[in-house]
Amino acid sequence: VVSTQSTGSSTINAEYGKQWYQRRVRGGVTLMVMLAAFYIFCEPFEPVYPTHKLRDEYDYIVIGGGTAGSVIAHRLAELGNTSILVIEAGRPDFDHSIRIPAASISLLDPDKNLVWNYKTVPQERSAQGFLNNRMTLPLGKVLGGSSSIGDMIYGRGNPADFSTWGKGWSWADLLPYFMKGERAMDIDSSQYHNTHGELPISRGEEECDLSNAFAGAAQELGLKAVDYTSKDQIGVSQTLFTMKQGERWSAARAFLEPALNRRYKVHMVTNSVASKILFSGNRATQVVFNEDGVNKAVRATKEIILTGGAIETPKLLMLSGIGPADELNKHKIPVVADLPVGKGLKDPMKLWLRYKSDSKVSVTRDKLTSAKSFLEYYFYKTGTWSDTLQSLTTVFVNTKKEGTQPDVNINMLRAVALPNQAEILGVKYELEDPFNAGLYDTNTEGFTFIPTLLHPDSTGQVRLRSTGIHDPPLIDPRYLTSEQDIDTLLASIRYVQQLAGTKSLSSFITEKVDYPANQHPYDSDDYWRHVIRQFAFTAGHPSGTCAIGKVVGPDLRVRGVEGLRVVDNSVFPTTVSGDSTGVLYGVAEKISDIIKKENS
Repeated sequence: VVSTQSTGSSTINAEYGKQWYQRRVRGGVTLMVMLAAFYIFCEPFEPVYPTHKLRDEYDYIVIGGGTAGSVIAHRLAELGNTSILVIEAGRPDFDHSIRIPAASISLLDPDKNLVWNYKTVPQERSAQGFLNNRMTLPLGKVLGGSSSIGDMIYGRGNPADFSTWGKGWSWADLLPYFMKGERAMDIDSSQYHNTHGELPISRGEEECDLSNAFAGAAQELGLKAVDYTSKDQIGVSQTLFTMKQGERWSAARAFLEPALNRRYKVHMVTNSVASKILFSGNRATQVVFNEDGVNKAVRATKEIILTGGAIETPKLLMLSGIGPADELNKHKIPVVADLPVGKGLKDPMKLWLRYKSDSKVSVTRDKLTSAKSFLEYYFYKTGTWSDTLQSLTTVFVNTKKEGTQPDVNINMLRAVALPNQAEILGVKYELEDPFNAGLYDTNTEGFTFIPTLLHPDSTGQVRLRSTGIHDPPLIDPRYLTSEQDIDTLLASIRYVQQLAGTKSLSSFITEKVDYPANQHPYDSDDYWRHVIRQFAFTAGHPSGTCAIGKVVGPDLRVRGVEGLRVVDNSVFPTTVSGDSTGVLYGVAEKISDIIKKENS
């Protein structure tokens, strides 16, 4: 600067011209990259999904083309001379961004029309930092369900999670089914992994200094290295993802797409919302669905399998006359079976704890939109776009230091902020504070710890809003109505603070991004309790609304009727330790095996 000023205005003008030219070149390159990215992200690709004329009847009708529906369709297609119809409410998975790991957060944007953009009813004890005290639950509404739009983390829960599921549903009983569809890509061979299944499971694509530091910090605090998909879960582990060579592998890609091309046994309709299950006596025989505004009915000669998830499944059952009699009578729906459908809703919660860094370790806007990132991915499926934004390390702890079942899972996001993060979750825009402002600063270097409350004590329910098929149900998780949940989240915050203070991680941290000030002394327990009630949000794994032993039996048949089964998170009588998608793969495999044996 000194030398430039001393040489006169001509040098300054020349320097300005040089800078102007560099900006124009950078702008042109950025524009080129963004246009190319627009094509990749927004122009659809088309998997080979054959089209068929809809029949009047099929052997099996699967309602929902998500995680469980894709597995079941695939396995039942292995039966000889069997016809299957899959009815999916969402659209086909023709969006390029579904396959790009780094694009996962963009998939939750309601404008992409890939999610059920559910809103809870106003919460009394939580969501106080969210618009109207209502939380958004962005669950998958696309072929593959949440396996197509989630963060791709693969898990199997903890053996203790299944202690109340009943005979035949222990973790050991499920292990062969967890492994059946797994194709472990780069995982040490062991008794817990299979390398010959349909679903690729792998570690992240790129080595990451931040992930290594996270692992080192956990070990400094005394945690041992484990494989969290084994029976020993408490400790620090490499995170496993449903990815292969820089691309997401959803249930639709791994299971449904091959099934649709298997000798025309499996037919599929998309953008088709099931509105009612019809009964002949007490046997489920037909499904009525709405396709592009036209009502259609199809008959099942053997069985109807409902895989709509913990929100849509209870809604459809109640619309069909299966649910609490008082709820059905309120809407003048004839009662087919009086069962506690919709009750027992459990939804784990998580919180952001964000740190800035001067180490170039995070995923920022500049990295995502750089020509280098685009070219690396386009030609080699490597680089920034090829990896999830999640850390390659995960930690499971029991904050009470009791038993072998974790109560908290801690992941790390390799970013301080993400595009559309505040809009997607519904954080109040009027909050003027460094925390909320930071939600929009997507070019800041840093990372975010995400501690998750795995087993909430708070219990809610799903009820009908009306009898309209396009009206969302009333979802009341009753988040944080149990003080026990607050205590566990508070303990998780204190554990994260210990991690951040270790020798391994402290060198990566330059500044902590604080939450808004409140009436309590900073960093006191009461301060954090207030923050938890303001900003803790859904982990996206609701369950329990059609639980085993209450709504369905051990074979997941709906009690009191015939020909109807439920296979999704709604049947889980407890939450599981970690991401629930891997558990659902195993449940779907087990039920597919049961159905096949019944028809052998």
